[in-house]
Amino acid sequence: MDGHAEDHGRIYQTSGDQHITEHHHYGDEPTTPCGPDSVRRPAVGRQTVVLRDRTEVLDRLRAGVRTRRTGEVYVLHGMGGCGKTAVAYTLFQQAIGEGGRVGLWVSAADRASLRAGMLAVAADRGADDGELLAARNGLRPAADLVWQYLDRSAEPWLLVLDNADQPEILRDGSWLRTSPGGTVVVTTRRSASHWWPGAELQHIGVLPRADAARVLCDLAPHSGTPDQAAEIAERLGRLPLALTLAGGFLSQQVLDPWTMDKGNGSSSSTRVPTPSRSGIRGAWWA
Repeated sequence: MDGHAEDHGRIYQTSGDQHITEHHHYGDEPTTPCGPDSVRRPAVGRQTVVLRDRTEVLDRLRAGVRTRRTGEVYVLHGMGGCGKTAVAYTLFQQAIGEGGRVGLWVSAADRASLRAGMLAVAADRGADDGELLAARNGLRPAADLVWQYLDRSAEPWLLVLDNADQPEILRDGSWLRTSPGGTVVVTTRRSASHWWPGAELQHIGVLPRADAARVLCDLAPHSGTPDQAAEIAERLGRLPLALTLAGGFLSQQVLDPWTMDKGNGSSSSTRVPTPSRSGIRGAWWA
C-alpha cells in the first residue's frame, strides 16, 4: 500500500494489528516557564487595613530593617489565616518606604513558582540573559546564580518568601540562605525548627478577643456594637483572614444590609463569609 505524509507527518508500516496516535502542535508555544509579573510588588489578595496585636513582632522585624542589619532570616509561622502574609506585607512596605531597602517578593508555594521567582530576583539584581538561560536549562546551578547576585547587590534588600508550606522545596534546592546583602523573611505553616536552621522563629497566632472585634469594627464600623463584633469574632475563631472577609462583606452591603446582630433585618442570625479550602462560602451564625 502506498502512502504519503505532509508537513511533519510520518509514514508507519506495520504488520498485524497496530494502533498509533500522533499529535501535531502548531503555533508559537512558550519554550520556558513564565516567571512572575513582578518581584517588586507583593502578590497578595485583600490587604489588611489595620494590623491588630502585631506590634511586638513588627517592632522586632523593623529593628533589623532600620539598623540595616543583614544576614538574618526571620520565619513567621502559624496556622492558615492568622495573618503571616499581612505582617510580611506591612514590613515590606515599611522597608521600601522608611527603611530604604529594595523589596523583593517571591511565592514559595511550589517548586515552579519559587524557581521562577528567584530567577526573576537574579534578573532584578543584574543577572544577564545568558546567565539566566543557562540556569533555566540546567547548565549552571540556579540557586547559586541567584545568591551570587543577592550577595553582590549594591543596595540592601528585603526578600520575602511567601507561603513556604513545603520547606523541603527550599532545602532540596538550597534556595534559603543568609547573605551580607540583605534580610530574608519566610511565611509558613511549618514551625519545626529543623526546617529553619539559624533562623529566628516568630509565631503568629489568632487575635485576642478585643483585637479581633476591633478588626470587624475597623472594616464595618456601622454594622454593630463592639460587643456584637466580639461575639462574631469568637465564632470566626478570631482568625484575621476570616475577620477581614467578614468585615469586608458587611461593609459592602447597601440595600437591606446585613448587620452583626440581625441578618437582613429580620433574623436573629448573622450571615458572614468564612474561608474554606475551595474559596469563600457563606455561613449562618446563630
